[in-house]
Amino acid sequence: MLVLSRKTGESLLIDDFQVRVGWIRFNKVQLVVSGVGDMLPVEQILYMNETVKVTTEIEIVVIQIRDEKVRLGITAPPGTDFARL
Repeated sequence: MLVLSRKTGESLLIDDFQVRVGWIRFNKVQLVVSGVGDMLPVEQILYMNETVKVTTEIEIVVIQIRDEKVRLGITAPPGTDFARL
């Protein structure tokens, strides 16, 4: 599992998907997942320890929410490309 910290408005690329932190509030966070092509952005509101599946093989779990940062744990198969934006 890869663990990354992100602030409001920051994004990361996981293969062809962009995951952006929309906002962070006391105990919840909004993640916006968008892909390539005709895929519309999907907004998810998550609490601690909740998971969102980007694909059948890629999962993101909210590990910690603190002030203006959220710590995300990403489970993905070997060879998956990651980039912070």
